[in-house]
Amino acid sequence: MLMALFLGRMLKIPTLADGFHVAIPEHDLVSAGEFLRWVCAQDGRFELVDGRIFRMMTGAKQSHNVVTANIVATLLPQARRGGCRTTSSDTAVRTGPQTIRYPDVVVDCGPNDRDALEASRPTLVVEVASPGTSAIDATDKLDEYRSHAEIRLILFVDPDVISVKLYRRDKDGGWDVEKYDDLDQIVALAEIGGSLAVGQIYETLDPATRPRLRLVEERPFR
Repeated sequence: MLMALFLGRMLKIPTLADGFHVAIPEHDLVSAGEFLRWVCAQDGRFELVDGRIFRMMTGAKQSHNVVTANIVATLLPQARRGGCRTTSSDTAVRTGPQTIRYPDVVVDCGPNDRDALEASRPTLVVEVASPGTSAIDATDKLDEYRSHAEIRLILFVDPDVISVKLYRRDKDGGWDVEKYDDLDQIVALAEIGGSLAVGQIYETLDPATRPRLRLVEERPFR
C-alpha cells in the first residue's frame, strides 16, 4: 500500500552550484534524480510517482517474502551466466521522468556499475501481490513497465494461490500474455537465459489451487 508523504518534513537536496542543501517541502514535485539521492539516506521504503514521494507499507506476509526469495534464488545463478544481476526490492527502476518504482525482483542485464542507483537495463521485473497493491500492480505499474524500452518480461505472482501471469514483449514491440496455474509448468525466460518452474516459486509453501471454471451441461427447458 502507498501513503503519500505530506508530513511537514523537508526534503534536503544538494544544489549543484554551491554544494549546500536547499529545503524543499515534500509535497512539491521532485525529479527522479533528486529522489534517488534522497532515498539512499532513508530508513523506510519509498517510491516516486509523478514527482510525489510515497511511503511503502512494510510488514509483508511470510508467503510474499518466501515467494520473492524463491524467485531470486532460482534466477540468480541462471541470469549470472549471461552477465545479468538478480536483486530484490532495493533496485530502482525509472519508469518515467518523475517516477521510480522498486519491483520485488529485478534482473538487470545492463553494464555493471557498482555506484549505480537504478537498473540500467531491467530485462525482467517481478511483482509479488500484497494486500492493497494488486490493483496498482495490474494497472499503473503494468502500464509503466510496458512503456519502458528495456523491459522484456513482466511477471506477476500471487503468493497464496497458484497464479502466475507473464507479459512477454514480442519482436514487434507488442505484448503476449501467458498464464500458469500448475506447479508442474515451466516459465521459459530465454530473454535472461533461464527458466522458472512454478513449483520452485511456491517451494516450502502450501498455496491454494486457483478455481477452474467448469462448463455445465445445459438441460432442456420443460
